[in-house]
Amino acid sequence: MEEISSKQFMINYGLTTGVVLICFSLMLFFLDAHYEQNAFVQITNTVITFAGITVGCLAFKKANENKIQASSVRKIGTGISLVIALISIFYTLFLTNVMEPDFMDKVLEISYNQTMNDYPEALQGMDLNTFIENSKPFTFLTYPVILIGTLLVGFLYSVILSLFIKTKKQL
Repeated sequence: MEEISSKQFMINYGLTTGVVLICFSLMLFFLDAHYEQNAFVQITNTVITFAGITVGCLAFKKANENKIQASSVRKIGTGISLVIALISIFYTLFLTNVMEPDFMDKVLEISYNQTMNDYPEALQGMDLNTFIENSKPFTFLTYPVILIGTLLVGFLYSVILSLFIKTKKQL
């Protein structure tokens, strides 16, 4: 019996899920809805990610004679999340540097207006230009947040998923 590589499942299902997420993001971009980070967008992204992890782990289980350990579920789920995170970072770089170079400025402007409406005292009388200039040096944090956030959510979901799909020990 040949050894089944979990790495291949991580790459295949991570790439597939990443492409689906990019298609969804491009749809939002072409509809000019990519600035709206409402609950629907967040839930849809999460469902797509969880579906990719679940399908990848179940495919591995099926290929492995319906046997899978909890550690394998966590490993595959986190690996799929890593591939998704890397694809998301490259897409974000492409979006902010090629498709819409002033994306970060618009995001900061939206953030300023929302903060001005909700918590004007937090801005301490700062105008929009000052806010953008003070915030721009911190926009690079977007990329580590994407990586760490996606890995954390993927790992936590994989832990929960492993409780349901792991093979029970036979007596």
